Amino acid sequence: MTGWAIMALLAALSVGGILAFNPARKRLWQPVLAAIVLALAGYSWQGMPGYMAAPAKTIDAEKGAADALIQMRSDMDQNYGVAKMWLVTADGFARDGNYQAAAGYIQAGIREHPDNADLWSALGLVMMLAADGDLTPPAKLAFGKAKALAPKQPAADYFEGLAALFDRKPVETLVKWRAVLDRATPNAKWRAPLESQVKGLESMLGQAVAAQKLDNIK
Repeated sequence: MTGWAIMALLAALSVGGILAFNPARKRLWQPVLAAIVLALAGYSWQGMPGYMAAPAKTIDAEKGAADALIQMRSDMDQNYGVAKMWLVTADGFARDGNYQAAAGYIQAGIREHPDNADLWSALGLVMMLAADGDLTPPAKLAFGKAKALAPKQPAADYFEGLAALFDRKPVETLVKWRAVLDRATPNAKWRAPLESQVKGLESMLGQAVAAQKLDNIK
């Protein structure tokens, strides 16, 4: 399913819902939003056509989502050579859903290289995945450390934006992602996927606003 098809599906499921989610349905919408984000990035996503008939699943239960998010973070790494010996193993554990082991490997790397922003961003993502996509205080602290060490490193802001989307704050997501794009180099591997995500989110927000205005007229 293409990103545009998934956006159409979202609009059909919830007109204007992107602006005002019911907090009680957060766990239901997390994987839907993850599917949208990942599809817009050009990653494959299976099972969406029958999703609404299936039990709600959180992002950490979806191996495809975790794989794609880990790959996006890897593409955003700025100093991968230094962190590689820890991140290769940690990413393997994270892809298998063993976030405790993944965090342990990353923390071992941080003990040897406390000033490596890539390791801190990776730790933040693992903590997000373990918390069903929530930006928990430890994850926020890890991302904050990454940004303090390397303000232009994109991963921390990108994943904070994704967490905002899961938290029903799409406008905040758009602001963060646009800022990340503004500092992307022309040949960055993650630039094109993020451009697609921003374009898709802008389209969804525009459709939601238009639908809301139409509802107000009725």
